[in-house]
Amino acid sequence: MSIKPAPRTVEPLALAFATVLRRRRLAQDLSQEALARRADVSMRFVSLLELGRHMPTINTMQKLARGLGMPLSDLVREAEDEPPQE
Repeated sequence: MSIKPAPRTVEPLALAFATVLRRRRLAQDLSQEALARRADVSMRFVSLLELGRHMPTINTMQKLARGLGMPLSDLVREAEDEPPQE
């Protein structure tokens, strides 16, 4: 008998951050790879963030905000204001 892990629930804030990150990246016509280079993170990590599979640390959020050329406070505020996804 094998035991299957419980399905992961996606936190609403992770989904909101994912939406804002992708929207901001696309608005600047950046690929995930380009943003990853600017933010000094892996492209795979950017992909997982945009899918809502991971929630970044505050340090990573700062790197992403700098990579997007915006203050971290604006990035967080947009994520907080993002309507819940159903």
